[in-house]
Amino acid sequence: MNPHPELFTADDTPWLARVKDEFTVRASARGVCGIGMLREDEAEGGEDGSPLAKKARREIAEYLAGRRRAFTVRADLSACTPFVRAVLREAARIPYGGTRSYGWIAQKIGRPGAARAVGQAMGRNPVPLVVP
Repeated sequence: MNPHPELFTADDTPWLARVKDEFTVRASARGVCGIGMLREDEAEGGEDGSPLAKKARREIAEYLAGRRRAFTVRADLSACTPFVRAVLREAARIPYGGTRSYGWIAQKIGRPGAARAVGQAMGRNPVPLVVP
């Protein structure tokens, strides 16, 4: 069952169609606050039906299909610790297609010895893709 037919195009590969079908988006008044994949034991639902969540879902689908390189939706990182917010804000500055090491990010946020903590913070990213 496809709960979001508006996201699919004829050129979508099967894996892309599956991903588009299985990710959820939550938004707050401040921005997108959660993006994730449904687990097998979760029923459809829990999806935020707000206009912002729908816009984010559309932009993510475009990104995954190669038709978008940047997001216009804001990320709400208010539930993150100050350290995680600093890491994710720095990661958001990395240009499309660019890569940086955890050590580089740690240096940029003024915590040169915190490369491993940066990696853990990246793993806690509640809005992957929007903040890479």
